Amino acid sequence: MSVQGGPDPGKLCPVTTVGTVQVVHALATSGHVDLPDHESWPEIARCLVAFGGHWPAAIDLAALSTASPAQVDEAVARLAEQTGRELGERPAPHFWDTVCGLVARSWRLGLFTERDATCCMNRIWYEIRDLDRSASQDLQIIWQGMGLWELDEHSDQSRAMVDLLIGADRLIPADAVDGPTCKAVLDAIG
Repeated sequence: MSVQGGPDPGKLCPVTTVGTVQVVHALATSGHVDLPDHESWPEIARCLVAFGGHWPAAIDLAALSTASPAQVDEAVARLAEQTGRELGERPAPHFWDTVCGLVARSWRLGLFTERDATCCMNRIWYEIRDLDRSASQDLQIIWQGMGLWELDEHSDQSRAMVDLLIGADRLIPADAVDGPTCKAVLDAIG
């Protein structure tokens, strides 16, 4: 039995400006050299622009068909600066909060079953396995998702998966992103 989450994945959510800015800023300031990778940023930017992202750097990134890592780095740095200026004093989620939230949002939007979402967390676990998770809710959720995915081979964990995903969905602002943006980011992460 699979528990599906949320509305029709074909529908776009209305842009919640502050929420979208917070998520984009967290991605653009990740501090992780290869996440998202250089090749993925133009597709992520195309999704953001289609969703209503208005930042000149996102528009420039979206227009790139081929780009050097230096071009992408420069545009992402401008995107971080533009979203940071727009955020002002508002907080941006931590990078892994954002990634974890995007996994859960993909589930809520109907792009993933709860098993698909925890399988995605299992793949992301590889990126975070050496990080200190003791004081980090996002990393703990990813570890829990990985554990539930592995336990599900032996007994149905769908209810626990749903509960975990409901909590993870709260890590990013409601309606901050749409399905195509979630997919582009998660394809880039793992």
